[in-house]
Amino acid sequence: MAGSTEAETPPSAQLSSVSQSVVNLVKNIVGAGILSLPSGVAAFSGSPEALTPAFILVLAFGLVSAYGFVLVGDACSWTKASTYQDAWARTVSPSSKWMPSLACLANAAIGCICYSMILGDCLSLILQPLGLPSILASRSSSLLLLTAGVLLPLCSMKSLAPLAKFAALGVLSNVYICLFVVLRFFDGSYRIGGTFWSAAPLAPKFVRLSGSAWSAALTPSVTILLSLLGTAFLAHYNAALFYDQLAPAPGGDKAGRFQRVAFLGFAASGLILSVVMIGGFLTFGASSSGLILNNYASTDPLAASARAAIGLSIVTAYPIVFLSIREQFVEFLGKRGAALQNNRPNVVTVGLLGSVTALALSLNDLGKVAGFAGAVFGIFLIYIAPPLMALRARQRGIGSHAKGARGMASIIAQTLLIPLGSALALMGVVQTLG
Repeated sequence: MAGSTEAETPPSAQLSSVSQSVVNLVKNIVGAGILSLPSGVAAFSGSPEALTPAFILVLAFGLVSAYGFVLVGDACSWTKASTYQDAWARTVSPSSKWMPSLACLANAAIGCICYSMILGDCLSLILQPLGLPSILASRSSSLLLLTAGVLLPLCSMKSLAPLAKFAALGVLSNVYICLFVVLRFFDGSYRIGGTFWSAAPLAPKFVRLSGSAWSAALTPSVTILLSLLGTAFLAHYNAALFYDQLAPAPGGDKAGRFQRVAFLGFAASGLILSVVMIGGFLTFGASSSGLILNNYASTDPLAASARAAIGLSIVTAYPIVFLSIREQFVEFLGKRGAALQNNRPNVVTVGLLGSVTALALSLNDLGKVAGFAGAVFGIFLIYIAPPLMALRARQRGIGSHAKGARGMASIIAQTLLIPLGSALALMGVVQTLG
């Protein structure tokens, strides 16, 4: 691998405020994955009582994921690094720098490929009923038109700050999905005799618990929900980018502002995930499918809008994830990459976006690959690499660390994250390949 250079934020790149960073972070975290959580609950119970342990698990995973995100920012602050790889190299070891590099690139690349595949399918389904020539309404043409007309301009932006207004649209689309899911539960449209009950692909199904909700949550089937939650809050491949492009406080401090971004971003994301999980499960129970919107009737006009909303959500999340691909590519090429990015940025963007789109057009099912990458690389970036960087930095005297009881609590928490991450990775691999 070519030697890397410290990728300073270009002077032309606009730094992000706390509010802009929070919006971008929520959009980075919340994608189509929110629609699978009701099925995670249904995997171990068909009773509404199961939502209590499920909700607590969402809070726990959100808290731990936020902590890992903050630890990456701390490592960047201590070492003056602007990328995940450099923070790892300066705290853990330069020789193993390829590990976070591969993990960041794999998660971002597979994320964008999956997004492209979903968008191509969704847009073609929207265009086909309009009577357009088949060549224009096909999956390939739809994706190419969307990529050239929408994704390319968004992905050509130099920093996160200008993407915030587009990310805000994506967050609003997620809010609409939350409101739709909650409304359809309260209005009873899918209950027996409801407006859409007979038109739903699967009838709602609820099962009474034979024991407590917590005993149900201790069955092996809960591993499906755990695997989903393990990477539900994944945005850590962009943590260094968020830190690097965050505007400092008037006194020059970034760490406090970054912690605020992490707290607000992960809290808002956790709320969105919880609402969709609870509302979807309370409506369909054990019948909740892996993509909860598939449970709603095709004749439900609000469901059609929700499907369009998830498309908008993906479109606005795409450039935030793509920024990570571009960062990893430039980092990999070292000085040549930095020069190419500075002198011919459009060549880099078009080349990478074209490659992602070509792969999306040639693939039909990326499920197992994406699941495996999330279980291995995503878990590494969330639960394993951040505490390793923090522990090694403390050991090597890099940065300032809490002392006394608070410092000991930090060491214990960071040490426990590593076996937790290893267990989640193993669980995810088994679920993906099983």
